[in-house]
Amino acid sequence: MIISDEQVQRVVEYLHTTDSHRFPVDVPLPSWATSELVDFVVHELELIPDVRADRVAQARDMLAFELPASEVVADKLIGRVLSDSIR
Repeated sequence: MIISDEQVQRVVEYLHTTDSHRFPVDVPLPSWATSELVDFVVHELELIPDVRADRVAQARDMLAFELPASEVVADKLIGRVLSDSIR
């Protein structure tokens, strides 16, 4: 998913607010989340590759024509890191 500049701005604003609305670390599992379900989900997530070959190929194709400005790359990387920090 591509993150817009507006979304990054909202993340920055969110990170400057108080921590009173954040979830506690020890959130109990809902009653329907059995240990077998959790184990299954963890197992399935472990099967997902760390690198998506289709996205790497797409990026290579895009870079074959023109390299993006370093500022654009840096902005997108920093925006992604900030957005991922609030998940």
